[in-house]
Amino acid sequence: MSTAISNIYYMGKICKYALMSTAIDIPSLLRGHGLRLTPQRLTVAELVLSKPAHVTARKVYQTLKEDHPALSLNTVYLTLGQFEKSGLLDRFEINGNAVFDSNTTPHNHACCSCCGTIMDLPVHPAEQQQAPAQISQWQIQAERRIWVGLCPQCISDS
Repeated sequence: MSTAISNIYYMGKICKYALMSTAIDIPSLLRGHGLRLTPQRLTVAELVLSKPAHVTARKVYQTLKEDHPALSLNTVYLTLGQFEKSGLLDRFEINGNAVFDSNTTPHNHACCSCCGTIMDLPVHPAEQQQAPAQISQWQIQAERRIWVGLCPQCISDS
């Protein structure tokens, strides 16, 4: 498997991402995670798993509905939820919206509060922190950090 820098569009902006394989066998990936192959599931998977992406269910639906009129928004929500449950996607919230992330490795995010661009930020070992003492008895499943502000493009546009 090789890696590549990919461009994706999110909320009208081009974002660059790395670390995703350039050759993904989507049917094998779905089967390997215990998911049946359905036309709807394959269609959504091709869009969100074939290259790095931060997507909402509504954005996936709007992107696919013209070419797949039988696909419903509810089916997209359910499919993304199945992908999350099986470990193919991570989910986080920004401004009350569920965002699904195809990068499931530990990382943080930066989000532009103006245009909505979301950027992956790698977590370096020096930046990792111990859990606060108040939750030392908890079994922590995930830690997410999201920096929110204005991206350089929005700063220069204002």
